[in-house]
Amino acid sequence: MVITATAHADPQVEAPSPPRRRPWSEPVDLVAIALFAAAGSWLTAGLWRDPAAATVTVNRDDQAFFEWVLAHAAHALTHGQSVFFASEMNTPAGVNLMANTSILGFAVPLAPVTLLGGPGLTFTLILTLALITTPIAWYYVLSRHVVANRWAALAAAAFCGYAPGLAAQAQGHPNLVAQALVPVIFWCVVRLHLQPVRRGLILGLLVAYQFFVNEEVLFLLAQAVAITVLVTLAGTPRRIFQPGRRYLAGLAVAGAVAFALLAYPLYVQFAGPQSYRGVPPIVGRTFGLDVLSYVSFPPVTAYGQHPGVAKLAINPVEANSFFGWPLLIMLGLLAVWQVRVLAVRVAAATAVWFAVLSFGAYPKLDGHRIGPPGPWHELIKVPLFDSVVPARMGLAVIPALGVIIAVSLDRLLRRGGRRRWWPVRAAAAAAVLFSLVPLAPRPVAVSPATPMPRFLADGTWRAYAPPGTSLMYADATSRGDVIAMRWAATAGLDFTLARGYFLGPDPRSADREAIFSTPHTTTSIRIMTAAKTGRVPRIHSLDVSGAANDLDYWKVGAIFLPDGTPNGAVLAATIQRLVGRPGERAGDVLVWRIAS
Repeated sequence: MVITATAHADPQVEAPSPPRRRPWSEPVDLVAIALFAAAGSWLTAGLWRDPAAATVTVNRDDQAFFEWVLAHAAHALTHGQSVFFASEMNTPAGVNLMANTSILGFAVPLAPVTLLGGPGLTFTLILTLALITTPIAWYYVLSRHVVANRWAALAAAAFCGYAPGLAAQAQGHPNLVAQALVPVIFWCVVRLHLQPVRRGLILGLLVAYQFFVNEEVLFLLAQAVAITVLVTLAGTPRRIFQPGRRYLAGLAVAGAVAFALLAYPLYVQFAGPQSYRGVPPIVGRTFGLDVLSYVSFPPVTAYGQHPGVAKLAINPVEANSFFGWPLLIMLGLLAVWQVRVLAVRVAAATAVWFAVLSFGAYPKLDGHRIGPPGPWHELIKVPLFDSVVPARMGLAVIPALGVIIAVSLDRLLRRGGRRRWWPVRAAAAAAVLFSLVPLAPRPVAVSPATPMPRFLADGTWRAYAPPGTSLMYADATSRGDVIAMRWAATAGLDFTLARGYFLGPDPRSADREAIFSTPHTTTSIRIMTAAKTGRVPRIHSLDVSGAANDLDYWKVGAIFLPDGTPNGAVLAATIQRLVGRPGERAGDVLVWRIAS
């Protein structure tokens, strides 16, 4: 997440300041744009074949959520509703979208695309643009402000945009892949003292926009800025103290702008209805990266799969490390060689900080807990840290290593110096480049989505669910919640869902701890048991009366069971016992009328 070089004070120890040139004036600039445009399009090619019907194979849940929030933003804007809160799911409580990753920075400006082409198209477009613009932004900042050799910047930018961690997050998390503003914001902070008011205004706007793209990335970036200040103070404090007042003035302007834009959204997020505290406890305490994963090659690359290391990742999407031992060894040696370069010191400190935090509360080596609890064990008790997935700290290691790659290649390929060292420098540069090759990503794997039943597509549901009521999909598992959400998104949120997949407060927790999805009741547990086991659970008289109360609370107008639902016969029998009557046929679904 993170480090570009800082302003140069001593030319003997700092990375060289590149000469001023016209923007995009060299052939390598066009190569960079073409390369990254082609790479981003290639990685998402599977989704582009049919955006409305394709799902990310390993992460259908989050894709469905993002498509739902995209549909909600378009629906809210056209119906004069709030984009910060949704009542079209999880009735009657609703969903606090500011407390979820609602990507309003994309959802609002791209609402016309959603209305015209559907949320699947918008999701695919956002993911593609993220994979294109992130490396382009890194290339621009690195080549204009950090190194003189633009080919070195190109190699580093490719790593920053397509490292294994980001390739893994591309499987359903466009909000974490979209890091184009990260290098821009960081460089604005570094040069803030030059024009405090103007740059402060720009910085405040950029921070506010990044907030609406992803807050986790912004939080990691803030930590990186703090590390930069500390490392700079330890080595060259005059670079902080001399322009200190101008820095503070710029920060004051940026803070005022960001606060004015974010005060109300933050209030909704932390104090509004359906707000919660932190991430679910199991995520905050167990979702750490395995130490061995850092030196291992990725489980999936353009060259094939390595199933033996898949166990080192929490899941395929959170494989945020996997740099391979050759690259880490080379960059470690180069960092020692260039320890006097401020940019390298900052980048190395950043990489170490975030790598250690990414291990989580209880570090593991090859799946086995090692040593005492890590720093995360205490940091998770601190506000903001308690809202971050520890494994995602590993994403901040990527740009830190990218800066070391850029500065190292720039110095190794620099003309001049002693000729006798040229073969050694060339060999070292080649070793860095070759160590990047095994990390090349492969396109996002996709699968066909579950088709929407005609009952929903043609509006037949309106005859069964009166206005003000919700629909309930007969499958109350998380899989069922996700499928129903994608159908609702495709339909433009014409109907309201009783359940859903999102983050909300646990009603059983006095501290408002977060849980995934709508809280389960005895009714939904009985239905979920039938869906998972393929057996009709025992239904008692208390279950029947409880179901009546639950369905009334959820304002359910009708329960529908599409043909082809796994364990459909068992689900039909279970619901029949809960509501006391069989479902009626309505085209390709069974329907139980609940509200009269």
